Amino acid sequence: MLSQFLFSNFKSFKKEAFLDFTAESIKDNLDSIIIDKIDGEKFLPVIAIYGPNGGGKSTVLEALGYLRAFVLKKIIISQMYENDSTNDAIIKKFSDIDFKNKYHKFDSKCQYTPIAFDILFRTKNKQYKYQLSILQNKIIKENLYMQIVGEKDASIIFERSENECVLGEDLEGIAVEKVNNTMPLISHVAINYDIESVDEAVSWFMNINFVDYDNPIKDRQIIIPKTNKDRSLMFQMLKKMDINISDFRIEKDSDGNIEKIYTKHTLENGETYEILFEEESSGTRKLFSCLAKILDCLDEGTLMVADELDAKLHPKLLRYIIELFTDPKSNKKGAQLLLTSHDITTMIPEVFRRDEIWFCALNPQNASKLYSLISFKKENGQKPKNDEVYGKQYLEGRYGADPYIRKILDWGTKE
Repeated sequence: MLSQFLFSNFKSFKKEAFLDFTAESIKDNLDSIIIDKIDGEKFLPVIAIYGPNGGGKSTVLEALGYLRAFVLKKIIISQMYENDSTNDAIIKKFSDIDFKNKYHKFDSKCQYTPIAFDILFRTKNKQYKYQLSILQNKIIKENLYMQIVGEKDASIIFERSENECVLGEDLEGIAVEKVNNTMPLISHVAINYDIESVDEAVSWFMNINFVDYDNPIKDRQIIIPKTNKDRSLMFQMLKKMDINISDFRIEKDSDGNIEKIYTKHTLENGETYEILFEEESSGTRKLFSCLAKILDCLDEGTLMVADELDAKLHPKLLRYIIELFTDPKSNKKGAQLLLTSHDITTMIPEVFRRDEIWFCALNPQNASKLYSLISFKKENGQKPKNDEVYGKQYLEGRYGADPYIRKILDWGTKE
């Protein structure tokens, strides 16, 4: 479960950005809150980020993806070679990730300032804090801490700087002298040793599901659920969305390669027809590319990160997906959804709490700012109330991230 994520000097963000999944003490949609049974801490099941094009929405997601890839890249490539895997596509995907020059470009001083990340997350009964600072592609700080949920004190797994490395009890006796400053220590330990705390932290990063549904390639993908139970559930979900697809059929060639995929439609009179999957609407194809992942996420209680989730989806379908996470009947294991969106029809109190609506916007110096609706103060000094028409206020620029006017609030230029 993601608790908090901070980063700075990353692309359009010069100063520190803070994304908080910890629930505020407000009375909005209390039934949707995820409560850790161990200590009673309350978390949000969803955060939606709005704002103008180029305002930095996707960059927030990219920063989290960058950190994840930085931690996992060498682990995954090592595992692929160790298992003698021939999946060159996965190796190439991680090998091609560009980690260079991600600092804020609109201030020449930023190239000499570290890109910094700080993330707090929970597993079943533990809370981890991981910190990473990178300067000119070299790691200058990396720390990992662990705390048993419900206890006050946190323990050091490791603290690493340019000049020294302090190891906690879990890593006693591990040789770290030869770990170079481009290799994350968390990755080195995960590759070469069997340390439960490190493996658990790495697994959390591994289980984040990143999807980009504004990518046209995704529209041509169909992901089949692993079990018959999930497959049946997926078609039940489609039926609730008024999509009358009841099954699909796959044709393969003599070598077992997929040639064609057909969707089966059942009409009200009971008659059935098949059409090629590629002939379905782009919105329907998108649903097929994401529903299986959503089911996995809900089943495992993991984090899904979706950029432009509303692209090509009817607002009714978008709302249905969001409510899969906010409804405790479907989200029984504390799954979370982090998305970007332009759809204001779902920006209503019935769908989101005020601390689940966030905005991104640029100041006149081309630096992005990230903030939540609940933290925003209007011109009269008052915070938005839970009976406001959020979408209308947003379109009028009342929340400072007008989607149509690039010149928005002057956030100030003082350091």
